[in-house]
Amino acid sequence: MQKDVTYTNTGSEPITLDLALKVQGIPAGLFTLTTSQVVVPAHGTATAGVVGHLEAAVEDAGYSAVLTATSQDGVLRTHTPVGLNKQSQRVKLSVSAKDRRGSALPGMLVMKDIARDTVPKVYLVDESGSLDLSIQPSTYAAWLYADVTGLDGPHSLGRAVLSEPEVVVAKDRTLTFDASTLRKVSATTPQPTTNSYVRVDQYRSYGDLHRFVDTYQLEPWIYDSLWATPTRKVTQGSYTFATRWRQVQSPLTVAAGNQSYDSIIQSFSPKLPQGTGSYSVVDVGSGSAAEFAKINVRGKIALVRRNDATIPTAQAAAAQKAGAKLLLLVNDGFGPLDAWADLPQEEASPLPAASLSTDHGKQLIDRIQHGTESLKLTSHPYPQYLYDLVQHHDGAIPRDPAYRPGANELAKIDESFRDTKQGEALDIRYDLSTDFTWAVSAAGTPVAAQGNYTAWVTAGSQYKWLSQAAVPDLTQLGSSLSYQARSTTKETWFAGIQRPRLLSDSAVSTAPSRVGDIISVFGMPSWGDSGRHQGIIWGGFTLESSLYQGDNLLAQGSDMLSAEVTPDELPYRLVVDATRDLPERPYSPRTHTEWGFVSDQADYTALEPLPLIQLDYGVSTDLAGRAHRRTDLAVTPSQLPGAAEAGKISAVTLEISYDDGATWRTAELRRSGNEWLTKLDAPSTSKFATVRATAKDTKGNSVTQTVVRAFGLE
Repeated sequence: MQKDVTYTNTGSEPITLDLALKVQGIPAGLFTLTTSQVVVPAHGTATAGVVGHLEAAVEDAGYSAVLTATSQDGVLRTHTPVGLNKQSQRVKLSVSAKDRRGSALPGMLVMKDIARDTVPKVYLVDESGSLDLSIQPSTYAAWLYADVTGLDGPHSLGRAVLSEPEVVVAKDRTLTFDASTLRKVSATTPQPTTNSYVRVDQYRSYGDLHRFVDTYQLEPWIYDSLWATPTRKVTQGSYTFATRWRQVQSPLTVAAGNQSYDSIIQSFSPKLPQGTGSYSVVDVGSGSAAEFAKINVRGKIALVRRNDATIPTAQAAAAQKAGAKLLLLVNDGFGPLDAWADLPQEEASPLPAASLSTDHGKQLIDRIQHGTESLKLTSHPYPQYLYDLVQHHDGAIPRDPAYRPGANELAKIDESFRDTKQGEALDIRYDLSTDFTWAVSAAGTPVAAQGNYTAWVTAGSQYKWLSQAAVPDLTQLGSSLSYQARSTTKETWFAGIQRPRLLSDSAVSTAPSRVGDIISVFGMPSWGDSGRHQGIIWGGFTLESSLYQGDNLLAQGSDMLSAEVTPDELPYRLVVDATRDLPERPYSPRTHTEWGFVSDQADYTALEPLPLIQLDYGVSTDLAGRAHRRTDLAVTPSQLPGAAEAGKISAVTLEISYDDGATWRTAELRRSGNEWLTKLDAPSTSKFATVRATAKDTKGNSVTQTVVRAFGLE
């Protein structure tokens, strides 16, 4: 194709122009000129052609260059932008979205050409419910996210996922999303629960092309339910519709007689104490200060209606001033109500606050007006049980996407939190992707930092989980694990002995590794607990990591380092010194760990974990972290899964100091399975035990670890 450029000379003398194309980063020969020089007569014009060679261009790509015209005296007279865009063949896709009544349904459309490695595109379908797209002929995955009302009650607000995972577009056609076929995506657990987290993942693959994954997390302060449309099974590539729930024991149940009402604890709300009780309820109308001044609500439940005249923070302030036990807000719109969801914590309610949906609120108000004077409250500020559930549907979304797991589909985890100080912790559990390469965490659930509860998870080798627990100054992280159906696992968090502990089988962390001739430490977790978790603290500590070959220091850093080494098989040492100065953590203020390992050139395409022997400890303590003076102490050495050149553990030693390392006693060890056991013999005046353990394997790898004040003594 050719486009002409015309030059105009307004002068009284002819002018000769030398023409050239300035190009950069475009295919050679894409643009050429019909002539390299033109003579423009006085008061006249001259034309030159720029030719674009489409055969050199890639489809749906844009290119640019600059055409320069220079006079014989070397002066640049003009520069003209030149551009070319080669558009592929296009067809028209007319998108139509309808709600359950056949009316227009607006939403957000996600489309991915699955037969090409292209970026997915997102389009807004407006209030007309229609959209025309000009796209390449291909096979697409398409789904529409839309709001739907009234499916789970007159004032319910759900989020719908209307999916068409295989849309073949060979010519102009229509794609219709029909909400009349929606089915509820829900989980029903053996024990009563409420949703705290819901997520949908859609995986779409085609041959060797990059897999497309789209993730949507339900906003529980906006929507009360999730819905999806059943689909036909795909015939090209693969498709998985995955759903993820965290369901917890209901934090607060409100009941009048035999009627229970779903309530939502408001963000940042103070907690009601554990237990069940009946309390008088008073209808305070709009909840203004003037209305509260007229009614006695001291020690009672104050029921108010959400309204624009008196905002929830003002209602809460008035209720607290009047001495109410609980503020119960009734929504006046669609969906759930968390009036504090978008507010800063500084504006939290000064008294416990919860909400009811519009429909449940109207029912309760009607009962109060007909004589109900009290409500039964059942409070679980920290759950005694929770469920982490996941379900994968391969090929299509079924007609019933609900999940009703029975005992033969679940595994039990007995969780024990044993932090040395009381307070609140977070329970977090990641679920791994279908190929186990990455993980997404559910919203954390507050639990007692000293307490026990039960977690139930979806069992099976096709699912993997990764657990995490956190208190304000310390986070612990576990391995990626599958659980057998009907199995019971015991998991303990934050118990001593805390020290550097590495994992090589966690989807969210990387153990010290070698790739080719590079040895790297990617983050040294220095405060792992007795539950075989790796631990990280967020302040009040110092950490120094050093890599040696013999006595030659190769690299040094805090929790990260990297060094290029020779390809030969040589012995190395990784030395880690960690200290922390936290006033409420008297144990493990200082540790010294030295790993000796042998390594040679590794695969250049994959990280190989280093053969660093791990030491786990077991000692029974009270919640203050103190052990009996004659109790058992266990040391369990192990190799990192997947570590290169790891041998069989061949020797273990243990020394104990009861005077912070001034003197040491060599412990007599007896082996029991993978453990080496000894019994403490602490003097009556000692307050702490310091331990120094070593282990070696048959390949020349070793570890020496000293933990100062590893635990206290009763």
